[in-house]
Amino acid sequence: MKKTINIPKTFIGFLSASVFFWLLINLSKEYKTEVEFDIEYTKLPQQKILLKTPLKKLKIILKSTGYQLFSTSLSNKPIQLNLQKATHKKRNNYFFLSKDIIPNIQNQLKKEIEIIEIIQDTIPLKIGSLASKKIPLKANIDINFQLGYDLYEDIYTTPDSVLISGDKTEVSKTTFLILEKKQLNDVSKNTNIKAKILIPEKSTLKVSHKNAITHIKVDKFTEGEIEVPITLKNAPKGASIFPKKVKITYKVGLQNFNKITTDTFIIVCDFNDLKNSDAIFLIPKIIKSSDLISLVRTTPNKIDYLIYE
Repeated sequence: MKKTINIPKTFIGFLSASVFFWLLINLSKEYKTEVEFDIEYTKLPQQKILLKTPLKKLKIILKSTGYQLFSTSLSNKPIQLNLQKATHKKRNNYFFLSKDIIPNIQNQLKKEIEIIEIIQDTIPLKIGSLASKKIPLKANIDINFQLGYDLYEDIYTTPDSVLISGDKTEVSKTTFLILEKKQLNDVSKNTNIKAKILIPEKSTLKVSHKNAITHIKVDKFTEGEIEVPITLKNAPKGASIFPKKVKITYKVGLQNFNKITTDTFIIVCDFNDLKNSDAIFLIPKIIKSSDLISLVRTTPNKIDYLIYE
């Protein structure tokens, strides 16, 4: 059989009162203790930027009553440091000396609290000059096409460029940003791929966009052939060539097949190429072509010539 213990209410009341008065007496005594404060950096000068991550916490030894110290440790109110009052060392290096900022911090605390010491004697900072500019984006895609398919126009991104801002030195050195790498296999149709814009490691740059869309235009390709007349350059009087045309074989997307004509190409044989040479033939050169085609070859690749006196 369980016994019930009855505690008199007067005892509980006496115990509670004793604890209350004990706390009251101890909290009214003076103590020294270490309190850690968050730091809030304020009044950054115009056209300046904080580089890297400055010190976030500051440990301070305080002296006051237990009550005041206890309430201060619970307040979570950050210590504000005015960046316009930081001391410039050289280049991007600035600092606060703890002994110099004690009066400022003291004013931010209750008057009953006294600062005895700041644990860290120096608060280092890096402050750079702010700059911005627009730079292009570069896609980073490894594509394997289905047999018979290929790009029918250059890969491009939306947006094609972004605005970057940050430290003047870093901004001036950054000429482009690349997208995260994507792998595509067995591609046979137009594809749009969303990718993250990569920012260099440890960079302080801010970028106007986080992602970009890469556009991949795909077409089925076929082989085409066309005969183009040869244009002579620096030909002596009485010069003649054989043959007078070359056959050009090329690869082109079906959508662009009808855009390729004899006017697409200019083929030249230059007699100046024979100077200081023992060659007995001319080499036809393509000096005009089209971005729509690939794998161009000419037949024949050697042209005979005669010069009639």
